[in-house]
Formats: sequence, C-alpha cells, structure tokens
Amino acid sequence: MKGMSNMMAKRIRTEMPKNMTDVSKNDSVNLSKSNSTEDRSNFIADKSAYKNAYKNDLVKAAEKIIIIDLLYLGDLLFTTPFIRNLRKNYPRARIDMVVNANFSEIMEGNPYLDHIYPYNKGWSFLQSRQFARGLSKNNYDLGINLHGNWRTALLLKIINPAYSIGYGGKGRGIFLNREIKQTEGKHMVEAYLEDFSAVLGFTEIDDRGMEIGVNEEAEKRMRNFLEDQGIKPGDRVVGLNTGGSWPTKRWTKEGFARLADRLQRDYRVKVVFLGGPNDLSRVEEIRGMMETEPLIAAGKTGLKELAALTKELDLVISGDTGPVHVAASVGTPTITIFGPSDEKRYAPYGQNNHVIKLNLDCRPCGKHECPLGHYRCMTEITAEQILKKCRLIFSSGGIN
Repeated sequence: MKGMSNMMAKRIRTEMPKNMTDVSKNDSVNLSKSNSTEDRSNFIADKSAYKNAYKNDLVKAAEKIIIIDLLYLGDLLFTTPFIRNLRKNYPRARIDMVVNANFSEIMEGNPYLDHIYPYNKGWSFLQSRQFARGLSKNNYDLGINLHGNWRTALLLKIINPAYSIGYGGKGRGIFLNREIKQTEGKHMVEAYLEDFSAVLGFTEIDDRGMEIGVNEEAEKRMRNFLEDQGIKPGDRVVGLNTGGSWPTKRWTKEGFARLADRLQRDYRVKVVFLGGPNDLSRVEEIRGMMETEPLIAAGKTGLKELAALTKELDLVISGDTGPVHVAASVGTPTITIFGPSDEKRYAPYGQNNHVIKLNLDCRPCGKHECPLGHYRCMTEITAEQILKKCRLIFSSGGIN
C-alpha cells in the first residue's frame, strides 16, 4: 500500500469503530430474527475476520515505525538481525529506535535505522513523559516493543503509535494492541525473528548474524593506537575483556593473568586488555600479577573505538558481557566464558564464536550473586581449557 499518508492511517483508525458499529447493528438485527446457532457462529467468525484484516492492513501499510529496547549492550546487538529484516520488508518506511542512552553510540552506524533516540534511564517520570510526548508528535503508524518491561510499555503507550505490538507479560499486554509471547529455549536473535516475523508479514528472512557499522574515524584512531604500541603487520593480537555487569560473570583475575602470560610467552601472541573506565582498576591488578607486559586499552575507548579495535584483533576472550558481542558483530572470532547465564540464549551469535562452560547442576542460574556462595562455574575454569580452544582457532595459522 505504497503512498499511504498519515492522514489515511488516522482515518482508518477513526473510521474502523464506526464501520464496526454499523456491521454490528445490521447483523444484530438479522440475528434477532434467527435462533440459529450456526448463524451466530458465522457472525462471530465474520466479525473476528474483519477485525484481523483491518489490523493486518494497518501493520503492513506502516510508513512510520518506532522500536523500543532499553536493554544492555549485548542484548541490544541481538536485535540487529531483526532490524535488518524489518528494513528489508519495509524498505520505504521511516524506522526509528529508542535505546538506552549508555549504548546509543553503538547503534549510530546502523544503516537500517533512520533516527536513534537515546533514553536516559535516570530520568524522572516527568522527564520520561516529556521525552515520549515529544516522540508522539512523529505520528507513528506502528510501535514495536522488543524489551517488554513496565518502563518500555508505558513509554510506548505515551508515544502512542496507531498500532502497537511487542512482548508483554505480567499484565503489560494491556498497553499493546497485540501482545507477543516470547519463544523459550532459542537464542534471542532467533526468538526476535521468529516471534515477530509472522505478525509483521515478513516475506523473507536472512540470517546473516549481528552487525555494527564501524566508524571510519574510530578505525583510524585504533590503527594508530596499535601502531604506537609497537604492533606490526602480521602480529597476532588477542583482546582480553575482564569485566562483567554481574560478579558471577567475571572470571578470576588469577586466571586472566595466567592466560595472558601463556599467550604472550608460549604462543607468540600480543595481548591487549579491553574494557571501560570502571574496568581499569581490575585490569591493573591483573597486570600486577603477570610476568609479561600486556597492552592496555581499558579506559581508553568509547563504544565506537571498541568496535573499531575489536575488528582489528584476531580473537577476543571474555565473560558473557557486551564487548564480546561487539567483537562478534564485527566478525572477530570469540571465546566466551559462561557461568550463570544460558549460552543457548545469550552466546555471541554467528560463526567462529566458541563457548567455555562447566557442566554443573547449579548452572545456568541467572543470578547476579552465587546462591550457593562457591562461584564454581567460574573459579573451576582453567587457563588451560581456554588455551585448548585457542589452539583450535589458531591452528590454520600454524600455532601449536
């Protein structure tokens, strides 16, 4: 329905109840003259079909679409295949997205989005309402809630698209025109595609994995950084990310120190520590435990630089946290150390991504602190286990 104006979208929305009233009145008169159960069943079926046809037409004709997802870095990147497929199936639509302000920078280079609206989760209710009311002036035809918590449900309601779909649960579905039940037991990338494709009428789906548009200026800065650190063409460089949003997601400092020493001393690899400003003290502690000298990028990169730097690396090793998903999104091989989280749903998506985990009855527990107090899912993983994976990844390069 190319060329459908916002005026038409509004007219459809306002005229539908009137038409439905006319249909109901006429059919009610006919039904009052007949006690036929079959007639009543046909009336209900016809009325339901009319409503569904109206809804489907409104969704497929959407010219302005708003997506909302305020989750963290890795979770946000899991949405990128869905966004790409949404663009493929709605090539002429304006597609905007509301994202967590802490991670909006990583989405700025996404070629399938027209506008990014950073939302500060520290805002008051009044500030949040003002933000959402501002977006409501864009008169969106379709709203998509990929997050599905109370905050995003209320924000999308205030933004007030003509029709809204998304994850609900716990009563939040009352704010949506159509509530989507989240698929269990599948990777989040696949869940987004499977859960929303039928409702949105996707005619084709690609599964090329996650992606990030890497900033050219950031690429130049990171190449210069590596050159200044003495990295030469042909050097093999491995990134280690030691942080994690949960204590249970952090592998041991002693383990990282031993791993970094072994990689540099026995495998002729240059190690660079990744991370944000909050990770720097932990990185310095690990550095103090080492016998060799690593490179330190922790605290020196924003998200654009992180994407550019990981693109230059041969491998990234990390716990289940944002930077490892950034690396996977730019096509760099990864090894992810999994503890409390479920690798089936949250592992870096795509090829050349490897998982280290222990088969313990207590994992995955999904807890920020170990309920049993022993943290065995992390403390019992050894540097040797990770090095074994490294040998497999590097075997084509002649490292034994």
